[in-house]
Amino acid sequence: MPKVVKSKSKANFYLKEFPNETFKSDGEILFCPCCEKAVSINQRFSVTQHISTSKHQQNRDRKKKFQQNFLNSEPSTSSNNLSAFNTDLCRMLIRADIPIFKLKNREFTDFLEKFTRQQIPDESTIRKNYVNIIYEETLQSIRQCIQDGPIWVSIDESTDVEGRYFGNVIIGKLCSEPTKSFLLNCVQLEKCNNKTIAKLFNDSMNLLWPNGVKYEKVFLFLTDAAPYMVKAETIRCNYSEVDQLIATIKKIFLKAPSRVSKFKEMYSDLNLPPEPIITRWGTWLEAVQYYCDHFDKIKNVISNFDTESAAAIEKANSLMQDINLKNNLTYISANFCFLIQTIKQLETKNMSLIESISIVENSADKLEKCQGHMGEIVKNKFANIIKKNSGFQTIKIIRDILIGKNQQGSLDIEFTPSDIVNMNYAPITSVDVKRSFSQYKSILRPNRRNFSFANLQQYVVSHCFVPE
Repeated sequence: MPKVVKSKSKANFYLKEFPNETFKSDGEILFCPCCEKAVSINQRFSVTQHISTSKHQQNRDRKKKFQQNFLNSEPSTSSNNLSAFNTDLCRMLIRADIPIFKLKNREFTDFLEKFTRQQIPDESTIRKNYVNIIYEETLQSIRQCIQDGPIWVSIDESTDVEGRYFGNVIIGKLCSEPTKSFLLNCVQLEKCNNKTIAKLFNDSMNLLWPNGVKYEKVFLFLTDAAPYMVKAETIRCNYSEVDQLIATIKKIFLKAPSRVSKFKEMYSDLNLPPEPIITRWGTWLEAVQYYCDHFDKIKNVISNFDTESAAAIEKANSLMQDINLKNNLTYISANFCFLIQTIKQLETKNMSLIESISIVENSADKLEKCQGHMGEIVKNKFANIIKKNSGFQTIKIIRDILIGKNQQGSLDIEFTPSDIVNMNYAPITSVDVKRSFSQYKSILRPNRRNFSFANLQQYVVSHCFVPE
């Protein structure tokens, strides 16, 4: 009669056979603490199969890493008696955009203490002693990524909910391969003019190269004067009735749940009218496209609203009776709404210089085909902008060299062959600055208005940094 191995013997046998897997057993059940589950011991294959799964290996490695970090972090303090754990905690809160004041939440701190076995500091301790450390660490990381350049720089200004002017500085290293961009500086401005922007540029370059600014390594400076943005604005300004319709219908549905409900009742498969943001490129043209495609439906909805309940309803009804409005919507949609896709393409990250300029040139070709008085206005506006933009002409010459195209133009700036290769992924738009504005305004949400600007600057720069 074959010998039968008892389950207790099996469990103990596997504990000895796989000592590195940290199995536990009460004599009857084999338990895997990494995966927090029991492992069948009826067959050896079941145990080895569990050990070989990627999930178990990931859990095991994560547990070992946690234990190692725990052992290393307990006595770890920097030379100035600042806790390494507190530094890591502060970094995590900032990069994940978790408000530091959440450390006042008892449930939050109890959870952290339970699973980190660390004493959680007061939020004022983190704010006063560690935010600046993360900020300086971020600057040092940016310096290591950029080194001696060459670089491109993009600067733009905006206003926040507190009515303050602020300027953001984005930089990136020019290279033959795609590279990351970084928010280097965020500064409150007393006013917006050429002097304050020039000072912002100089101060930011000193942040990047504190031992001596390498101005000769700044190859490209981007401003918010993109030709397609100017074209979109030209179109909007010359069609006041269309602009009024978009603005008026936006008012009708703003903070009006009963009207929104009526709209959904009538056309459940149709999205609400878009609410364009003039400073966000292309959204006005998207609204034009929407009203061109759904004019009759929107007209029907508006006509069902009580005109006495809001002046905007009466105005919208009046505008939609005008035959010129319909004609203008049609004309804009047919001739200029291709710019919506153009703008989205140019907002793509890590696009090569060759692709970017090709998109702009294709847009120019389409504009050349536009007929009518407005077509001439837009074409002339585009031609004037391109003519005045000497930097764009230089970029085009660099593009021609990169694609081996015969060209007669000469560069005003003397570039080495290596310099020109590094321009392969040079950006031609300031979209990265716009993205940093969105992150800034997301941080400064209604329940976080007590930031001093000095703290806000450090927080925003540290939050926007994405490590390698």
